[in-house]
Amino acid sequence: MSPTPAAVTTQVGADLYDALGPLTYADAQLGWPLANYLDALGLILEETAQLVRADDAGNDGWSAFADPQRCPSAYLYTLAQWAGVRHARRMSQTDLRALIGPHGPGLWRGTRAALIATVARYLAPGGTIYFEERADGDPYKLRIFTYVQDTLDEAAIQRELALQVPAGLLLTYRLQTGRSYAVLRSSVASYAVMRATFPSYGAVHT
Repeated sequence: MSPTPAAVTTQVGADLYDALGPLTYADAQLGWPLANYLDALGLILEETAQLVRADDAGNDGWSAFADPQRCPSAYLYTLAQWAGVRHARRMSQTDLRALIGPHGPGLWRGTRAALIATVARYLAPGGTIYFEERADGDPYKLRIFTYVQDTLDEAAIQRELALQVPAGLLLTYRLQTGRSYAVLRSSVASYAVMRATFPSYGAVHT
């Protein structure tokens, strides 16, 4: 069997060339016509071949279609649709891969993690989400609020939560005027200054 020539740039072409070993005896003397022909065929099939064969990391063939981190860019929006992910077309592919996550929201829609992730998409980086299940002791009551200074799109949050929250739960979402404890800590120099600024913990809270 002749060694695969450098002219073959695809794995499919190399596999075909190796399989046709008895026909390659004069290929080098003729300027590699067979190698070039098989490599041209390989260019057509290479992308599909890379997806269907197991990779060097041990991932099974076809599994890249279901993995948001390994899914080829050309098929990422199709994967998002399969996973039940609603997204803006302007979203970067990096953000979309993170949004699909290890489990598509279509599989975990309505869970605490999914609801928080949905709200976080429309907050400034580091924005605070207040999430209270069984609010006021009611097992069917859910209370969520975000701070005005963190919230980028209140209408979008309202719309997404309406689509995510399971039927039967009573959702209350509102914007809260104020500061999170993290923001308060970063803006007040010391505990003494805080005590001098706020007469009570109630004042800090409101």
